[in-house]
Amino acid sequence: MNWLGIWKSLGASLLALVVVAGSCQQANAIGFPLSESKEELKLQYEVEVTDHGTGRVTVVFTLQDEGRMKPLDEVQFYIPAQKKNADGGYYADLVVSMEMREMENGQRRGRVHILRELAERGEIWLNTHQLDGKMTPLTRWHHVIPVAKHLPEPKE
Repeated sequence: MNWLGIWKSLGASLLALVVVAGSCQQANAIGFPLSESKEELKLQYEVEVTDHGTGRVTVVFTLQDEGRMKPLDEVQFYIPAQKKNADGGYYADLVVSMEMREMENGQRRGRVHILRELAERGEIWLNTHQLDGKMTPLTRWHHVIPVAKHLPEPKE
């Protein structure tokens, strides 16, 4: 038995496996904001913002019903950059997943504590790959909720 031949064959097989496995990366979905309103998507949620008078606010998002976007993949807090990038879009200054904790009544709630000036640009994104129960694995849908609409007058 030729051990050198066996090792060469085994090495070539492992190399081929590594090349194939390395090329099988997960495809990233293209994201699109939905133009439908909260009511048209049958979403039920509340956004409450508390100004602490310290230059900081707490944004509390309570989700009662995922509506036509059920099931949601995640809820994100997103802050777009102030300047456009070269292709006319915006990079993100911040994107974080909001931890949505289940409450006793079945609703889910997440919160973010952040500088008021950042919250003024902030958005809550509801993300899904399904709309009306139809899976679209290469398309990611966003319902965007501007936080600025929910900001109270600044405390002195």
